[in-house]
Amino acid sequence: MKTTPEPADVLAETERSLHEHPRVVLCQIVRVEGSTPGKPGWKLLARPDGSVYGNLGGGAFEALVKTEAVAKLTGGPFSSELKRYYFTENAVKGEPTGMVCGGMAEVFFDVLTAPPVLAVCGGGPVGQAVARAGALAGFDLLVADDRAEFRRPELFPPGTRLAAAGRDDGEDFLAPVLHRDLYVAVVTRCWETDTAALAAIVRQAPAQLRYLGLLGSRRKIARVRGELAARGVDLGPTTLHAPIGLPIGGDSPGEIAISILAEILQTRYGTDRAFAAS
Repeated sequence: MKTTPEPADVLAETERSLHEHPRVVLCQIVRVEGSTPGKPGWKLLARPDGSVYGNLGGGAFEALVKTEAVAKLTGGPFSSELKRYYFTENAVKGEPTGMVCGGMAEVFFDVLTAPPVLAVCGGGPVGQAVARAGALAGFDLLVADDRAEFRRPELFPPGTRLAAAGRDDGEDFLAPVLHRDLYVAVVTRCWETDTAALAAIVRQAPAQLRYLGLLGSRRKIARVRGELAARGVDLGPTTLHAPIGLPIGGDSPGEIAISILAEILQTRYGTDRAFAAS
């Protein structure tokens, strides 16, 4: 029975972790001199929640690498880096480990960032067009709808996550991407499902919600806001882009999708603030 993950296992776990976390650090020994606890090619994965997977040889050296990797994910800057560790009681250069093996190891901290997630509430024609536009812009996709016929994989780009979300706010449809950088477009078929989707989003409280938009006329948006208030749902500091999208004209599903993605990208890259200040 294998107890220590192999380097290939760590790479596979890194890919899986990027589906749940906005970024991870893959630590790899790239060069050694003399006697060291780990060898070139050994890998350790560090996640933002402090958990790790892999093996660099154990001991104080591995604990130090873990601490520095997690710090990169929680405090930044989120940049890759090569560091040198000396296995001596005192180190003139590099990071001392307190170990006495006598050698040296260089570790590359590779900060890997997952694509942002575009969650589309509503799998109808507009939702399908928004998903296609999001795929072209490099987003991972999640589509939620209460109708099974609008959750068929062939309607959306390959790899789209599909989730059920109905007329109440009981479904945790954001659960698989709750800790990812998240952009949400609410484009369901009626004000009731819009309200339910927004209430569910607020209840699930995604940590990295970057954008929240609602499709509809100003009259419909006012009704949704009123219903949310009646339910005691408070958007708090979250900005609700409503009506959703940039006012570029056009009312076909494709044109609406382009206006929505344009606003999402403007928000993502901060150009909305740049235009407001100019």
